[in-house]
Amino acid sequence: MLAGCGDNGNGSSQPSGVSNSSQNIQGAENKKEKTNAEKFLEYAIKAADLRNFTETGDFAGIGITLQDLYKKDIVNPYTGGTSLTVMNRTSSMMKDQHLSRTRLFSVDCVIIDDYMTQLKKINTDEVVYCVNPESKGMVFAFWLIDGVYIYEVDENGQKINEIKHFFEKEE
Repeated sequence: MLAGCGDNGNGSSQPSGVSNSSQNIQGAENKKEKTNAEKFLEYAIKAADLRNFTETGDFAGIGITLQDLYKKDIVNPYTGGTSLTVMNRTSSMMKDQHLSRTRLFSVDCVIIDDYMTQLKKINTDEVVYCVNPESKGMVFAFWLIDGVYIYEVDENGQKINEIKHFFEKEE
């Protein structure tokens, strides 16, 4: 199952769609700026469509396609970073119970694939991923069999702007 630790299992009670972004709003004043999680969801949906994910289950292809599509428009509001790192959930990326990539590459978006877990069967209130203190502002995306679970990490290490998106098989 997904790794749980960090804030003693207490997730944020803040509803999805609430933005704490410090980015400038462009366009009409009445137009709501998308959160980083919402921006990432757009990439996820496009990558799933391009890879025909519901039919192929092509997790590796999703990672490559996301990197090809990404335009560095998800900006960490605390660091200004725009990097995207795609990885699977292997021990090679973990070191001493910490996500080592955050120290090496100032990660701002992470894909953690899990081809055995169904989004519809997990309680996302219990999903907390261990992050380093410098990881505030990151976007986490857990790519699962039937969907993607996305959230951002605020300045206190809490989950905000949570999104659950289910992929539907075409009949």
